[in-house]
Amino acid sequence: MTIAFLDVAITIEYVSTAISLVCLPINILFVYILIIERNRPPYNTPFFRLCIHLSIADILMEVFSTLFFKFPSFGVFPDTFYKENWSVVPIAGMQYLGHAQAFGIIFIAVNRFTAVHYPIKHRQQWWTPKVTKTLLLIQWITPIFFMAPLFFTDFKFLFSRNSGSVIFAASDARFHKNYFLAMAIVDGIVINSIVLLLYGAIFVRVHTHVVVRKPGELALRLALSAFIIFICYLALGVCSLLSALTPPPDAWVYRTMWFVVNDVLCNSSALVLLALNRPIRKAFTRHLGVFSYQGVSTKNNSLLQAV
Repeated sequence: MTIAFLDVAITIEYVSTAISLVCLPINILFVYILIIERNRPPYNTPFFRLCIHLSIADILMEVFSTLFFKFPSFGVFPDTFYKENWSVVPIAGMQYLGHAQAFGIIFIAVNRFTAVHYPIKHRQQWWTPKVTKTLLLIQWITPIFFMAPLFFTDFKFLFSRNSGSVIFAASDARFHKNYFLAMAIVDGIVINSIVLLLYGAIFVRVHTHVVVRKPGELALRLALSAFIIFICYLALGVCSLLSALTPPPDAWVYRTMWFVVNDVLCNSSALVLLALNRPIRKAFTRHLGVFSYQGVSTKNNSLLQAV
């Protein structure tokens, strides 16, 4: 039963990794197009600035996790590739990029909340270029404080021959348990609860107060897109919490689940926004030579102007 489960888990991770590597160029092209389109409405708004940086964090996380955690499991790197004196780097990098993603998701949720509840202040007072730049600095600087404690203890590299799992465990078992449990609580409970409340308030407001002028309303689709991306992060937080409660030698049970969900999260920003938003999809395909640019009208569309 255990061997069969391991075979299935490893197969799923192989498939997940392969799909992620295929989607990686799409994510990179998505970021490139958002940067190219950044001076055209609605791509010149804070929402899309936040999307650019969240997508960059997703790309970096995908590349980093593949290089340092997946390739060794697949036998690409020998055991000696990981040295005790720098084995903290992979786990520190994951913590940094994971929290950069978390702050990106939080700021996008706040952006959608203010756009729906306070559209005038959102557009004219709150989401100024200066505020947006400040939030982006917070997104990339604050995660340093989350990973900093990792450099005050030694880490050892664990490789499970049975499961192929790559695990980094602190030499101090108490530190390992307390740190990762605290991070799992922050990520899996605190952040997810705050963001879930924000999206709950958004959809209640839309349902009870906002009159949608047409089914293809971009602003509402952006809120739905951001919510779906958050659901992926919510699932990742659950896996993090379960993993933190499991002793390092047995953490392989949730390792595969975590990395599969992480693959979904890292690829969700670009794919969800493209799938649910026709104007974004047209801009994307136009750069591939499929459509010609016709622009996105914001006339008489207050919700879209509040993007």
